[in-house]
Amino acid sequence: MLIDALDEISWEYKYVNMDSAFEYSKKALNLSKKINFKKGIANSYNTIGSNFEYISKLDSSLFYYEKSLTIKEEIKDSIGIANSLNNIGIIFDEKGDYKNALETYFKALKIYENNTTSFDKVPMVLVNIGIVYKKQKEFKKVLEYYKKALEIYKKNKYDVGIVITTGNIGGVLLKLKSYEESVNYSSEAKKMYTDLGYKRYIPYMNIQIANAKDSLGYYNESRKLYLESIAIFEKENNIYELADATIGLTNNYLKSNLFLKSEKEAKKAIKLAVENDFNEIKIRALQLLAKVNFKLKNYKDAYLNVLKYNSVKDTVFEKEKTKAILELETKYQSEKKEKELLKTRTEKAETELALSTTKNWIYILIGGLLIIIVLFFAISQRNKRKAQQQITAQKEEGFKAIIDAQEEERGKIARELHDGVVQQIGSVILKSRNLFSKKNLIEEKESKELLESLENSNQDLRNISHQMMPRALKELGIIAALSDLLEGSLAYLNINYNIEHFNIEHRLPQKIEITIYRIAQELINNIIKHSKATEVSLQLFNTNNTVILIVEDNGVGFSSKEKKKGIGLLNISSRLDIVNGNVNFEPSPKSGTLVTVKIPL
Repeated sequence: MLIDALDEISWEYKYVNMDSAFEYSKKALNLSKKINFKKGIANSYNTIGSNFEYISKLDSSLFYYEKSLTIKEEIKDSIGIANSLNNIGIIFDEKGDYKNALETYFKALKIYENNTTSFDKVPMVLVNIGIVYKKQKEFKKVLEYYKKALEIYKKNKYDVGIVITTGNIGGVLLKLKSYEESVNYSSEAKKMYTDLGYKRYIPYMNIQIANAKDSLGYYNESRKLYLESIAIFEKENNIYELADATIGLTNNYLKSNLFLKSEKEAKKAIKLAVENDFNEIKIRALQLLAKVNFKLKNYKDAYLNVLKYNSVKDTVFEKEKTKAILELETKYQSEKKEKELLKTRTEKAETELALSTTKNWIYILIGGLLIIIVLFFAISQRNKRKAQQQITAQKEEGFKAIIDAQEEERGKIARELHDGVVQQIGSVILKSRNLFSKKNLIEEKESKELLESLENSNQDLRNISHQMMPRALKELGIIAALSDLLEGSLAYLNINYNIEHFNIEHRLPQKIEITIYRIAQELINNIIKHSKATEVSLQLFNTNNTVILIVEDNGVGFSSKEKKKGIGLLNISSRLDIVNGNVNFEPSPKSGTLVTVKIPL
């Protein structure tokens, strides 16, 4: 049928020319409307929704998927209803609305399960449900739904579904640290890929098996798999996977105490990462290389992998300063004891002489008066210190209360924006599209400009909500949150940036993570507004039970006068007072600005 053909052409065009894709789907839609072919109309809406999904216009995609669903419910097309629900579930998933995604998927699943002709759709939805749970890191539920899907694929002898799901289960078991089971499933998937002739997937299964065997301590066996995959990736010129597999081999050599080989592979991975701008690979390789250098007792090299010269210099300076203070304190205590001993001897001699004269009483009275004065002075000073400590404590409590209130208000506003205004604007977009569609105004220039403006505004509000209380900070931790901050703030301003971290293997205390994030946010904002920088570097590491944040740019720098006046810099100091941290600024008009923040754990 011509309508179906037009939809299929639109479907194919979306991968090469989106304008043509929309053109053919519109032709199919108009033809279906002309002959009042409701199923065709529903299918065309579905195609248009798919086109919008491909270009990440999720609100528009959802609008057309829901229009398709409405018509399919009207004509009681049960399989069509389930298909639309599955598509809508995918959009909710992509928008991060996991609750609605799961609810929609389960509705589709129920329809598919009650229809004997749609057995092939059931495992597809089960896998989609598993993917949502995977994004929420609920790996036990992921495993549950993947296994249900696998059972159906096996029952219906669908080889492609069997092998892909088997491999995915192996990966989930790896996350659950069920290493022996992971090896079994991944090995089975590898054999099936081999039997089916899908050789391109074999190196990926090798890596999965090797990771599990590394965790089980079978380093020699896993090493062979890494080397086999590396050889394949080199032959195929698959650079990213080659670098990733090299990272695995580096870790394998490290665990096997083959440090020199581990060092060699880490440098290969770094070279590939630098040449191809693989920041994630570069970070992982530098971290492993630092560990290797520590094992080799190349301490300087280890630090140079993750720190720049200024941070090393600062660390050395801190050590020397601490040593000098201890030496001065020792000298002071020695001199104090010598003076006290001398004073005791002098007072004894004077007392013995005074006992033989009438001056004895004068000395006693004077001595007593001095003691009273000293005691009075000591008590007064102690009371002053105590009062000052109370004032300082009250100020700190005040700062803490203000900052806690700010964070609570940020979170509240972020929730209100995301759950209120963003959803309302999304609803306005859907209603506007529906109204324009009914009035045949959907293709008018003004209508398109209005809808595009609404969608852009909605995205801006999402970004503001994310900046005020980033989801990554709450769910994934400070490293992910800082990466999102740099990408969202600098990527679109053509400012080159990099982020490095070392020895941050676990979540930091919530108060410290929030402090670090807000300080980094303030510094990045200052760089954007004032520095005229083209490059920004951010480093976060844990050393000697102290978290150190270093932010450096190549901008114009700033004067000490500017540093004192800046409200943002005062906010940084106030936040650090609460966590007993400190900050050091090194402005230089020639080389930009280096900011070092230290917070004890």
